[in-house]
Amino acid sequence: MTFDLPRASLFMAVLIVLGGYLLVFRPLEATIAERYVQLDAARTALERSLALARRIPALTAERSTLEAQLGHVHVRDRRAVTIERFLRAVAGAARRDDVAVENISADVSPAPLPVAERAPTPLFDELAFDVSLRGRYSDVIRAVRELNTGDVAARINLASLGAADRRPGAGPQLNAAFHVHVLREADDSTNHNPRPR
Repeated sequence: MTFDLPRASLFMAVLIVLGGYLLVFRPLEATIAERYVQLDAARTALERSLALARRIPALTAERSTLEAQLGHVHVRDRRAVTIERFLRAVAGAARRDDVAVENISADVSPAPLPVAERAPTPLFDELAFDVSLRGRYSDVIRAVRELNTGDVAARINLASLGAADRRPGAGPQLNAAFHVHVLREADDSTNHNPRPR
């Protein structure tokens, strides 16, 4: 068997090309594919960031609007000022809407038991009251709507509704009892006892 130089050279060239393909090109091809995946992930993250950046002016305007609305309902007032403002709102609504305030009482539900771990401070401190109004149905509804849209942040829930004893010379009336949670901005110094001080 004779050594054929052109064939051996061709064979060596094929081995070099095949070795180059397996040892150089394939690993670089995998690296390039990984880079494309990284570029796609970076492009997606950049598009999300740009979309958020485009929303910044709208979010800033919305934040200003919400801060103005919070200022309108006086959630940053002290507890005593908040209670006084609520009581004045109830008296004003009763006077304007021709309803009688039968009862206002603080909800004296027991304080929640202490939690072993420190719970995060809630955003709002709730001052709970029970309010009973007496009057014509439309007047009571108007008074509650006025309280709900007034300058005191409150959640008002109907507790009971019933026909009131008819007084001489008066039309049909009803008694309506409501659970009211007056909201004020909480802070670390607030004692989160649901009973107002």
